[in-house]
Amino acid sequence: MFEGNPFPGLRPFQFDENYLFFGREEQVSQLLQRLGNTRFLAVVGASGSGKSSLVRAGLLPELHGGTMTSTSIAWELAIMRPGGDPLTNLAESLVESGLFGEENEENILQTRATLSRSGLGLIEAYRHSSIDKGANLLLLVDQFEEIFRFRQSGNKASQEAAHFIQLLLETARQSEVPIYIILTMRSDFLGDCAEFKGLAEAVNEGEYLIPRLNRKQRARAIEGPVKVGGADISPRLKQQLLNDIGDDPDQLPILQHALMRMWDHWEVNTDKSQALDLEHYDAIGRMAEALSRHADEVYDELPDDVHRLLCMKLFKAITEKQADGRGIRRPLPFGEIDEITGHEREKMLAVIDAFRPTGRTFIMPGESVSIYDQIIIDISHESLMRVWVRLKKWVNEEADSARIYVRLCETAELHNRGEAGFYRDPDLKIALSWRDNNKPNANWGARINDSFELGMRFLDDSKEDFEAEQKAKEEARKRELEQAKALAEAEKQRAEIQRKSAKRNKVFAVFLFALAVLAGVMAFQATQAEKRAVASENEAKNNLSYSYARNSDEMLKENYSSKALALLGQQHLENLNYDILPKKISNHLNHNPFLRKSKTVFKNPEDILLRSRKGFIYTENYSDCVFLHNSKDKAYVKRVNLFSGKEVFKTTFLNYVDELNKSPNDKYFFVTGTDLDGNLSGIAIDGIT
Repeated sequence: MFEGNPFPGLRPFQFDENYLFFGREEQVSQLLQRLGNTRFLAVVGASGSGKSSLVRAGLLPELHGGTMTSTSIAWELAIMRPGGDPLTNLAESLVESGLFGEENEENILQTRATLSRSGLGLIEAYRHSSIDKGANLLLLVDQFEEIFRFRQSGNKASQEAAHFIQLLLETARQSEVPIYIILTMRSDFLGDCAEFKGLAEAVNEGEYLIPRLNRKQRARAIEGPVKVGGADISPRLKQQLLNDIGDDPDQLPILQHALMRMWDHWEVNTDKSQALDLEHYDAIGRMAEALSRHADEVYDELPDDVHRLLCMKLFKAITEKQADGRGIRRPLPFGEIDEITGHEREKMLAVIDAFRPTGRTFIMPGESVSIYDQIIIDISHESLMRVWVRLKKWVNEEADSARIYVRLCETAELHNRGEAGFYRDPDLKIALSWRDNNKPNANWGARINDSFELGMRFLDDSKEDFEAEQKAKEEARKRELEQAKALAEAEKQRAEIQRKSAKRNKVFAVFLFALAVLAGVMAFQATQAEKRAVASENEAKNNLSYSYARNSDEMLKENYSSKALALLGQQHLENLNYDILPKKISNHLNHNPFLRKSKTVFKNPEDILLRSRKGFIYTENYSDCVFLHNSKDKAYVKRVNLFSGKEVFKTTFLNYVDELNKSPNDKYFFVTGTDLDGNLSGIAIDGIT
């Protein structure tokens, strides 16, 4: 009696599993008939339609059994996939067939050299082989669509791909030696055959499009292996499975996986006399969730987050989403995967081993094959890319990452030729975020675009140039704000002087109260003067507020929303009557985040009393101001740093000061006024001390 699980899961049925392969008997007969009439057969079907299983477990065992009587019953078999090096893979498959001596590197290189000489290389290799006279050689090129991705890798790769196709076509055209060629290919790549001369015509002539299984054939595919395994399946479960398959051919490998999982659950949790039933189907999540749930279980069982990160990198490396949205395998040698993922060899081996034991088979080869640098690592079926939710997300992320990287390299190449400038936002922000999150290396980049170093250098230079530009803008903004604040302060001081002058006039009017008419006139004048002073102060405040509002708008444009709102808030507290500020604050709060802060840069508590002329000036760099204080017998000149608010120097008292000037280099300041003895004089002051 059969022992084990009769369902292979996602991987194809193999040659020695033909006794488990049910439901395709009619199609196998059709393939035998086609192969009797042609030496070039292209088995075409949608992803998940069972192409590989049909040929490996259906057609090949029939050939070895002597079913095809139109030719010799002796068959030698070579099975290959194009992968990243189709000529080498072809040479390896021929040597592995045992027709070229011992299986070693020297024989593989010699066979490859024979294949590379001309389009008749495969025929020449057959003649040099140890195959029995009259025996047939069948070359199975599985997953033939890989040749189209390989051709896109570069000029040399394109030439090798074209030569590989020429070998197949030249061999199929001749009749001197009995070599038969079978391709398996996804139907959505049929149009790509036109890229190679003569291939489209050969495929059209030898095409076998796999028909969709009918309900009866699907039932046999379910019931047959169950009976071989010595179990029964309930009618209601069989009907539910047939209903869940629907018309989507992609459901066939998913069905096989669900049956494999259900069988394992049934063996562990149920009496063997009980048939497989709906309770076992429900336990694994049914077809809709069984595969994704199973893959997540393996992912979650990995030892730690380091292994899970390597798992993500592994699956991103061996899958690919093309520009047209088609998801395809990208099988790679383990050594190349190790380079791409950062040389965590032992941990990566642990990840691969977790996904390939019997009962899982998410990754090929199976657990019986030792992993070394040249061994090809691949997913077991494309349906894994479409059904495992986590992998779908990874595939899309990798496609987005590749697009960002390609655009970066292309822009870097244009910049290197003087045809493009540095990156600016949002491109710069996107590229920097991509690099921080994905941490790409040169080995990863070389698979997509070989300008990795140029691209990374361009990104660093773009960042440096952008930061320098932003720093220059910020410094210019600070200088403009400082100038506006100093000007507003001067206006405020002038208004204060006018207010005090008005107050003195009012006091004087009281003493002249007896002179009612004159006093009334003077009081009226004093009131008017005070109003003018208030108006002047309000105008100064409003001018300062307007300047703050303009600067806040510039800050918002540069994404400094917190600074802008803090600036507006501080000025609003100092000028509550300027109604534009609260409106701007309200508008900004509705659209921008902010950070509250307030700081007084400089406040002069002293009065500046001027009679006329010029009593307040800035230094050339606007860091300091020098002003006159005019008060009887207590007048002086003072210099103050606007940023720290600290006094730089202050003169001794004078009787009266009238006008202030300075030398062009701020070294000397000149004051017109009288000393305490009443002598009119001009005074020169050292600008530093």
